[in-house]
Amino acid sequence: MSYLQEWRASCVDEELTKLNVVSLTGLSPAEHLLYAEGIPRRNDGRVSDSFLKRYSHLEAGGWWCSGIDLLTGRDALWGCFKPDLPRLNGEKQKKIKYEHPPKIATEVFALKVPLHLWQKISDRYRVPFSTAVDFSLPDLGFWQWLHDHPQVPVSITEGAKKAGALISAGYAAIGLPGIYGGYRTPKNEFGQKVGKSALITALQYLAIPEREFYFVFDEDIKPKTIQAVHTAIKNTGYLLQQQSCKVKVLNWPSRLGKGVDDLLANNGEDYLETVYSNSVSLATWKANSWQKLTYEVQQTVNSPFLSEVTIPDEARLIALKSPKGTGKTKLLEAVVANALRQQKKVLVIGHRIQLVKALCLRFGLPYITEAKAQGITEIGYGLCLDSLHPESQATFNPDSWSDSVVIIDEIEQVLWHGLNSTTCKENRVAILQCFKNLLQNVLSSQGKVYVADADLSDLALDYLLALANIELAPHIIHNQWRKSDDTAWQVYKYGGRSPKKLVRDLETYIRGGGRPLVCLSAQKLSSKWSTQTLEAYFKQKFPQLKLLRIDSQSLADAEHPAYNCISNLDSVLSQYDVVLASPCLETGISIELKNHFTSVWAIAQGVQSSNSVCQTLARLRTNVPRYLWCASYSFQKIGNGSTSISGLIASSNRLTQLNIRLLQQSDLIGWDTVDTGFQAESLLCWAKMAVRYNASTVNYRESVLSALAAEGNQILDRKQIETLATIRKDKACKDTSCLVEAISEIRQSNYVAECQAIADSPLLTQTQYNGLKKQVVKTIAERHCLRKYELQQRYLLPITPELIRLDDDNWYQKIRLHYFLTVGRAFLSDRDAKVAQKLIAQGNGSLFYPDFNCSQLGSTVGIMELLGIPVLLSDEQRLLRNTDSDLHKLAALALENRGQIKTAVGIGLAANSTPVMVVRRFLEKIAAKLEYVKIESTDKGKKRIRVYRIAMPEDNRDLVFAQWLKQDCDLTKHELAGNIDSLFWQQQQNLIASLEKPDDSYVQLSLKL
Repeated sequence: MSYLQEWRASCVDEELTKLNVVSLTGLSPAEHLLYAEGIPRRNDGRVSDSFLKRYSHLEAGGWWCSGIDLLTGRDALWGCFKPDLPRLNGEKQKKIKYEHPPKIATEVFALKVPLHLWQKISDRYRVPFSTAVDFSLPDLGFWQWLHDHPQVPVSITEGAKKAGALISAGYAAIGLPGIYGGYRTPKNEFGQKVGKSALITALQYLAIPEREFYFVFDEDIKPKTIQAVHTAIKNTGYLLQQQSCKVKVLNWPSRLGKGVDDLLANNGEDYLETVYSNSVSLATWKANSWQKLTYEVQQTVNSPFLSEVTIPDEARLIALKSPKGTGKTKLLEAVVANALRQQKKVLVIGHRIQLVKALCLRFGLPYITEAKAQGITEIGYGLCLDSLHPESQATFNPDSWSDSVVIIDEIEQVLWHGLNSTTCKENRVAILQCFKNLLQNVLSSQGKVYVADADLSDLALDYLLALANIELAPHIIHNQWRKSDDTAWQVYKYGGRSPKKLVRDLETYIRGGGRPLVCLSAQKLSSKWSTQTLEAYFKQKFPQLKLLRIDSQSLADAEHPAYNCISNLDSVLSQYDVVLASPCLETGISIELKNHFTSVWAIAQGVQSSNSVCQTLARLRTNVPRYLWCASYSFQKIGNGSTSISGLIASSNRLTQLNIRLLQQSDLIGWDTVDTGFQAESLLCWAKMAVRYNASTVNYRESVLSALAAEGNQILDRKQIETLATIRKDKACKDTSCLVEAISEIRQSNYVAECQAIADSPLLTQTQYNGLKKQVVKTIAERHCLRKYELQQRYLLPITPELIRLDDDNWYQKIRLHYFLTVGRAFLSDRDAKVAQKLIAQGNGSLFYPDFNCSQLGSTVGIMELLGIPVLLSDEQRLLRNTDSDLHKLAALALENRGQIKTAVGIGLAANSTPVMVVRRFLEKIAAKLEYVKIESTDKGKKRIRVYRIAMPEDNRDLVFAQWLKQDCDLTKHELAGNIDSLFWQQQQNLIASLEKPDDSYVQLSLKL
């Protein structure tokens, strides 16, 4: 095949090929390649015979490609040669497909672009030719034009042919000689890194701020190659972002073509345009890449529904990756049935009680409470991961499960629940220790562990194998089935800052006779878009319809129709016209109900992970339209919000060491006996999953939509809804502001009623509280009693509706920090030490860093003290200006330590923050504000400066402080048994007395300190 045919087969324009590629034979290839000064030469200057012998195969001929030197504008000396007879290299005798000039740093393929393709690219991005371009030299002028027009994106691919294919399709593209060719990392003679990586000069030339770069690398299926490609994209993309460029990544199913030239040849330019439109940001791509499975797969399946799969008897860790709705649970049913026939105990572990109960029902196993009550634990049972420790109702002992079968469905979410959920916090160390011992006991015996997840990744398997700590290759079954056009969902996406348009359309849809399943990310009345609020709204709008609310509260309320419905979900749901569900139906539930629900609607406010949103949409197996609103980004962050694993772990370790140093002044803890390095494998998995989560929150909406598209679903804009014309004609739903007002009014009315009901509830005794807390089933009235007791214990004041509202707004966390920053400062060290002591006791002498760091206040208070925040709070009359010298020092110190502040305090400061902006951010941590006072003129009226004053809210926090202070003093006096300093004691008593005066302002109290 001639080079023209070869390049034509890669969809490269023939004129472009002729401009950049030539055929070479004889000595010509060596003349193009062997020009470096470092090549061994004879005395007469010619290349040495031994070196020429290595390249003797070049004489058989091939083609040479080079382009433009972007820095000089002249023809590039560097290029590549594809020999007709490639040489063999290494022990495996691998063919060297392309030859580059040896002893010369690689460059890029900036190909000469003919005028008609230049015009094609110009038309695509609506950017005209520059009048300054010399059209007599179009191949040189294109790259100058590209440099001068940063609104034209640049695609980065591997190799000259693929760059040519993209240019021919109308995209500005450069080719790298290899995936790592976009940057250089300085190294010494020993190959050790001695400096920071930097972009190559050609990329620096094109990396104009705000320009978009697209990575268009091959879609490989080899695990090692995939990992290498990921590393190259992450490193090069990071360096481009450092130049203020925007970075996106293209992905497509590998079956459609490995390289972009194959993709074009197989699918055409229209499909490539679709791939570009579905490209994702670097942050989203990183999040998606951490969901990859690169382990060697033993069994590959391609089926919409899993049939029986034969699993070898010797397999011990069996991992099943199969898309949602393809029968993973059905396959596990057979596994359980077989284990029970062999009289093996079966343990089912999940992350939500209702979901584990549903699995147990399908498997024919009891849930732990039933197993204990009926005395049938010998066959096994199901439990929530929270109970996987000796002190739980399960009194779990991992040593009693040798030779048993352990099943963990939705393994990714179960692991994340164990590593990060608040419900596991008190017993996390014991849970993780039991989990590790369980895996080791089962996998080192004749037992088996089955894990399944539609999104199974390397992270889960890495962690399980690290915990097991034995040489073991997992047996992986991968169902690669992907939805076709016939089975793909139609997902209609909604934009905007709130879901009001979706709710408006949903209301019209219900009015028109539609029967929707509505999935929401909130359930409390305090939220405008929660299950409880929308239930009240739709009941008011459609009193004639049957509506069911399913959330954690209704499922556990014996008086609610949703109570215990998970056990016969299809039967219950078929009786209702509209169903509103919280994330309690997020995973592990399969709604097989057919010909009932006509659509699925979802509001994702950024609380769930992107995978969880996809899971929620998949609970109904029927292929009906999906309507989705997602928040554009999520405020939920793990740790300091880092998207770097090393960065997150390093910052967590630094914060841990700081907290320990602050606590070492207390003699309550003997640090020599504390295990501060508990389960490094658990900490690493936490960091990996946290970073994956953080990356998905940066562009939350995009992360969710890209995950849905990756499953093969069709993502459509709301404007493409066929019934939109009908919706627009519906006068009742034209004005979204009316809808928001109506929902807000209902939310406020119901919320006020709930707060009053809590305040009016009888106050429990501690014994009553402890008994009621253990109950799984609770009425609304009982929940109100629990809430009142907890609030009373927290604030030590009579519970009022206003206090409840404040608490729902995270008031406790804010005023607690304020208390220890000021009037309660003397008790901070003891408070942190006692909290740490409790965690250590619960962990049998071990600490899990993330929980420990979240429990401590000393570092936050210490940082705020170093910055002088308490000093600012102490002066009621102080006026604040950006020109104040002390504020300048405060801001300079804060900005110099932005990273540490983000980790310890949770405040992200922009590099260009003004002093007033910095102060405002710290005041937000204690629910205080800066109020504008006036504008002052300086420099003879030429400059105007805004003046502010700190404004503390009138929320009676001083009364709470008085109670807290009294309690802390009483505890201190009791613990020291009379050894307390009498002067200190009298000062605290005077302070308590002043705090209890309702007319005494906080600032005056601070001055007394």
